[in-house]
Amino acid sequence: MWIFLSLISSVNFAVVSVIDKRLLDRHLPSISVLYLWTIFGMLFWSFLVLAITGLPLDSAPRTLVICLSSGLALGVGIGSMFWGLKREEASRAIAIVNTNPVFVALLAIPILGEYLSTVQWLALFLVIIGGTLISLKKSITSNIFGFSRYTPVLIGSSICWGIAHMTAKYALEDLPLPTVFAIQQLGISLVLICVTKRKAWSELRSCMRQTDTCVLMIIGEAILPYIAIFLGLMAINIGPVALVTSLLATRPMFVFLLASILSIKKIRIMDEPMTKGTITTKMLSISMIIIGITGLTIW
Repeated sequence: MWIFLSLISSVNFAVVSVIDKRLLDRHLPSISVLYLWTIFGMLFWSFLVLAITGLPLDSAPRTLVICLSSGLALGVGIGSMFWGLKREEASRAIAIVNTNPVFVALLAIPILGEYLSTVQWLALFLVIIGGTLISLKKSITSNIFGFSRYTPVLIGSSICWGIAHMTAKYALEDLPLPTVFAIQQLGISLVLICVTKRKAWSELRSCMRQTDTCVLMIIGEAILPYIAIFLGLMAINIGPVALVTSLLATRPMFVFLLASILSIKKIRIMDEPMTKGTITTKMLSISMIIIGITGLTIW
């Protein structure tokens, strides 16, 4: 069951990522508008769930703090991901963000006292090579390959997603799933509130008057993300976090497929580079990342 939930969550997140990219490129004047709309959605679902389930007043403060910390980490991860997604190709940005199981494994060594087998170390290096390969871009002026200036932001986002997964698993041992979901959304909202500009209010009102933008915002930012997050938490709750994280990391593959289809000349909804070299590099990189993450979490 957790395998099915993980894959459905991954596909949902892939669709959301493509919609995010479309909104940031064609419909929204700034990232702050997306931050503000995300805050509204998260607060709505959080308060709705807490109104139904009740406040966790009898829970240990330590567990609540850890649960909130999961949301704060995820807030930084999502905020950084939006920022990188605005400036990078969707398939490239999401592939880098979804290397987060590597950081989960590395953090588990000093924090949980775990160790990596030889196969896991090889898998770790495979993910790093894949992540490095997809991070490289050819300079327009010098025709030389190098890292994008936004790569560190996306790596930071990946680390935060990894921390969020680890802390959510811990919180789920003592708190019911709906409560963890609600508190996590509150944490994300707190982070995004801090980076949202005031002018986003007027910009959001203007954007929502446009029918196509309004539809994309409602479907892609008010419904699908929360289905994906909730399904992901359900999978983490009933399955091993390492394996669930591995399946959630298949998201770049679905993003690549969707973005490539939508970038075909006859459709042209997105503007992903469709050269033979670019497609080959992305396919190779994403395959290495997924195979490496699978090896890292299974053996």
